[in-house]
Amino acid sequence: MKLLCCYIALCFTSSIGATIIHYPPTPNMVSGNSFIHPSVHYKIWCQQNGGLWEELFVYEMDARHYTNNSNTTAWVNFSFDGSARIRVERMNAAIDYAWILPAHAGAGISASGGVAEVQIDTAGQYSIEFENSRFITNPLLVFANAPEENIPDSTAANLIYFGPGLHQIGDKYVVPTGSTVYLHGGAYVQGQFYAEDGDHITIRGRGILSGEDYAARTADHMIHMRNCNNVRVDGITIIHAPRFMITLGGSHHYISNVKMMGWWFSTDGTSTGTDALIEHCFFKVNDDAIKLYQSRTVARHCVIWQMENGAVFQLGWNGNNDYGDCHVYDMDIIRVEHVWDNENEAVICAIHGGRGIKQNFLFEDIRITHSNWRIFHLVTRPNRWGNWDTNRGEMGNMIFRNITMQDAQSLPSLVMGHDAMHTVYNLVFEQIVTGGKSWTGARKEIIIDETTTQNIIVR
Repeated sequence: MKLLCCYIALCFTSSIGATIIHYPPTPNMVSGNSFIHPSVHYKIWCQQNGGLWEELFVYEMDARHYTNNSNTTAWVNFSFDGSARIRVERMNAAIDYAWILPAHAGAGISASGGVAEVQIDTAGQYSIEFENSRFITNPLLVFANAPEENIPDSTAANLIYFGPGLHQIGDKYVVPTGSTVYLHGGAYVQGQFYAEDGDHITIRGRGILSGEDYAARTADHMIHMRNCNNVRVDGITIIHAPRFMITLGGSHHYISNVKMMGWWFSTDGTSTGTDALIEHCFFKVNDDAIKLYQSRTVARHCVIWQMENGAVFQLGWNGNNDYGDCHVYDMDIIRVEHVWDNENEAVICAIHGGRGIKQNFLFEDIRITHSNWRIFHLVTRPNRWGNWDTNRGEMGNMIFRNITMQDAQSLPSLVMGHDAMHTVYNLVFEQIVTGGKSWTGARKEIIIDETTTQNIIVR
């Protein structure tokens, strides 16, 4: 990799050759920009194979909505090979508790005095936690990326290159068909990317895309590709979105290792076209994290922090077209901050008031921590967002398997149709565990309306 200046893409190498690359901001990014500042809560150093400790830049973004439970979110972003040791200093408070999520990832943590150390052996997205609570005041996230491959030369054909520093691209920056947009790890891009009727478009890199200039619902989505095919979004970090982080029409899309953090109501995560794969992504969003609105969507190996609004997996508010054949598996839901008894507040949710038929969904191997709300809310009914058809609109043929929530539900899950023409049918709930107890056929944990559903099985 070519290093363009001493402020960006800093590499350090241990005594036996393993390398860490990190991405501190350039001076023009920090100067005069209140949205880019180092964390006032955490300092972080990194070490490989017993080598020197090197300090990493810790980004921090402030809350933007009065209901947000977190005041800030801090994160550090680096790429590495092998294993790494992270040292964290909590600057304004003692360390009385230390944990790291996802727990199953196997990263170890220890604490002594005001310093914690974490051993990371695999790439992933981690939350280092110093508060044993569902609500954390100042989260700290570690984005440990695998090494980048095939880094483009800045002069390559059909390449839109954003190098280190601040870039202001404005609303709906149009990406031509067949192009690659590359955000260097030291790039901070303010604005939005847009395309229409395009094909083979890639947005990738280790840089940051920010919607900080837009208030809630005042602008388009951060990455919006209308009627486009073969779109790839890989590796970047998206923050402060006014609406969706990524919305893709068309088909055959791939979203990988994208880190998404927002604050506003209506800040959804991803909504994709048909035949899409979403994997190894991180979501901390304040509306639906993953929308399953199109056929043949696969979502896997993601880490999700669901804020107070929206569902983790939304099967659809309404919809007039038939769709399904979606598979969601191996997911870590590390926190669900729901506190209101709204119909869209569940881990897996559908409020169907359209004429379409949703069927053939498989959810399996999902681990949920720091959540005490309901897992399922699956209903058909007229609502203000839908186009109700008196004769058509159902959901069915769904399997929910091996889903574990650490805490018990404070609200029971719900499965309910509307009438004989709008039923919910052929649902299997298998190996569902909440609060350490397996669900049984007694159905204490889930309300099932027997008059408007058929063949709902809990086992």
